[in-house]
Amino acid sequence: MIKRNIRNRFNNQYNTLSKYSSNIYVADYTEATKNQPIKRGVEIFCPNPPADINYFSITNPKKITTIGIIFDNNSFVYSDGSSKSQCESVFFPDNSNNKSWILFCELKYSNKTHNNRRNLQKAIKQLYKTRYYYFQESIFGEENICYLIASLPLQTEPFLNFSLSPAYLRKLKRKRNIVLRLSNNVEILSDEIIIT
Repeated sequence: MIKRNIRNRFNNQYNTLSKYSSNIYVADYTEATKNQPIKRGVEIFCPNPPADINYFSITNPKKITTIGIIFDNNSFVYSDGSSKSQCESVFFPDNSNNKSWILFCELKYSNKTHNNRRNLQKAIKQLYKTRYYYFQESIFGEENICYLIASLPLQTEPFLNFSLSPAYLRKLKRKRNIVLRLSNNVEILSDEIIIT
């Protein structure tokens, strides 16, 4: 369902999707390579993690076939062609339906904990916006549980100097079926459940 809807509404993204059936690792080389002759961006690794950078991990012990898409500056654009703000990638089960999960992730590479509030607030805004682009185009519906994950791969959890209130998180889940987490890893349990 989700894959078909992306093909119908975001064909440019559909043409870049990849399938994974093992653990997945997401890394963003943008800052690390900005002064090097060969620039790199967001990359997905499976089944082995990268050895040269910290990453966000999606553990997949049951080997559920999962689709991943890396967003770029052409993934979501305004009518004048300029890029919209977005997160880095999206994942969902290959055999998705109206009960399946969908996961958006945004990574911020900072080891300075005093920057966490600013970095995580920005990441959360990017996650909300990207979710909205998909939701308004009916890529997934209200019944699909949506995971928004902000990651700080250079830090250990819990991330200092920023937290989300339990009341706010419960309201998000109840009203919008959104699970918002600050985490460097998640685990796929089934086509319908992820644990963070």
